[in-house]
Amino acid sequence: MITKMPEYLGKHVSIMLEETPFKNWPVEKSFEDDLEERIIHYVFKEHGLALRCDKNDKICVIFLYSDNYNGFDESLFEIPFSLNREQVLEHFGAPSESGGKISDPILGEYGAWDRFTRQEYAIHIEYRIESDRIKRITLMRSDVIP
Repeated sequence: MITKMPEYLGKHVSIMLEETPFKNWPVEKSFEDDLEERIIHYVFKEHGLALRCDKNDKICVIFLYSDNYNGFDESLFEIPFSLNREQVLEHFGAPSESGGKISDPILGEYGAWDRFTRQEYAIHIEYRIESDRIKRITLMRSDVIP
């Protein structure tokens, strides 16, 4: 059984969907066909979790939301959403990339962020606009890091 969220990256989505607690969570599946390659989305609206899969249904990106979709159960991941940016940096060390708050006329406002690159994946942490608390954690396979 896979016990850590990053271990699902690169696996077929069915592996995750057959495990507890995910197998008991309602999920919405959708497709994005207007790009070069098809993207498959799985959204667990009641549990703060979304997945992006490649055309073969292998997980590329995992989104964990602190408050969207009722918030992700942080007991299922090593990083609590209550951490502030300073605590995240203490936990992970120096980020491989960082960005400040931005206000885009089309996309809107986004909080600061830090990315921590590991050998096979990256952890991208976005902070709230009004504070340095975690808003969203994104886990990405190394081959899909922008």
